[in-house]
Amino acid sequence: MAGLIAPIVEAYGELRVNKGRIMLALIGVALSVFILTAVMGAGGMLGSALEQSVEKSAGRASVVGVNHMGGGDPELTADERDEIVLEQIDRLGIEHRTRVINTAVRAQTRQGVQTIELQGVDPGYADIYRVRPEAGRWIADSDQNRLAPAIVVNQPAYELLGRPAMGTEPITLYGQSGNQQAVQAVVIGVLPADPTTDWGPRAYTAAGSIDEMPGMDQPGAIIAEYRAWVPPEQAEAVSNRLTQVLADTPAGSFGAGQHSAPMEGFEVLQQALIAVALAILLLGAMGLVNISLVTVRYRVREIGIRRSYGATGGRIFFGVLMESVVATVVAGAIGVMGAVALVKAPFVTDYFRGIGLVDLPPFPVGAVVTGLLAATLVGVLAGALPAIIATRIKVIDAIRS
Repeated sequence: MAGLIAPIVEAYGELRVNKGRIMLALIGVALSVFILTAVMGAGGMLGSALEQSVEKSAGRASVVGVNHMGGGDPELTADERDEIVLEQIDRLGIEHRTRVINTAVRAQTRQGVQTIELQGVDPGYADIYRVRPEAGRWIADSDQNRLAPAIVVNQPAYELLGRPAMGTEPITLYGQSGNQQAVQAVVIGVLPADPTTDWGPRAYTAAGSIDEMPGMDQPGAIIAEYRAWVPPEQAEAVSNRLTQVLADTPAGSFGAGQHSAPMEGFEVLQQALIAVALAILLLGAMGLVNISLVTVRYRVREIGIRRSYGATGGRIFFGVLMESVVATVVAGAIGVMGAVALVKAPFVTDYFRGIGLVDLPPFPVGAVVTGLLAATLVGVLAGALPAIIATRIKVIDAIRS
């Protein structure tokens, strides 16, 4: 252990003596590691933001969709049809699933009666499509039994309705034609503003209470689609199984398939960013090699004297090498800490939230490890050549110099 610690302590002492010569090179290494780590960390967050932005409209990467293909007993109610499909989905042990029923209602607003897009969904919709209310709460199973239907609205709908008090102030909803049918509903949640999905006023309500909405009591008015979020490796098997068991049911024929968008492009973006950062790190390493070579030439006499007192070639090699490694590891640690502080800064995270990030991921551990390993590798490469030159210095020539 002493044989390992002694060269490190010696290297630290030499760095204190020669800090003026190598400070600029170490600043370059620290800056390079900072850029490498920050690019990898920010690239990971950018990839997450783009991926989550797509998932908010298309669903997770392994969502299986089930749609009615036709046929079936016309006397079946919407609840009976849902029970047939959801029973088969639940038998597969799928935890995250939802119905999606698309319709529209008209709402009484300060500008008169306005049309609002309405979706009937289950609580699992929030996990599948990364929905997080900014105020209030999301739909729960208990909302199906409310006398006044509970709705969650996006920002355009909330502003259109006059920003009603959540949970207490009722709003009036009408069917798509006429004002004979009216329902008093209550806003229980508001979604954050999102320019990628806020194409118009939209509201969500519990799928189990969608028949309470005006105009939804007509035959065939409720046509549900079904979504199930499964592990990626099981998506194809689940899709095939649901297609098989739902091919011929009293509710008709159903087809299943993957419903979401592919995410392969984000990996290419990450690799391109890493390539740029590595090029920057290489430039920093070249500067450190030049400084290390100059430093060794200034220390020829010192190395010769140490050799004359019995220092072995291996000890000289390891000592010179460790000077470079210790310096770059310290510089790399400073660069990594600066990168983490920058990427996790509020103004940076707010920017990523603005382009679609919903769930803030932790700083990638891989970026931290890569930054420290890169700094160590640069130290080894930058110290190896000067260390080899130091071991080849002849004692008599060194003393004469």
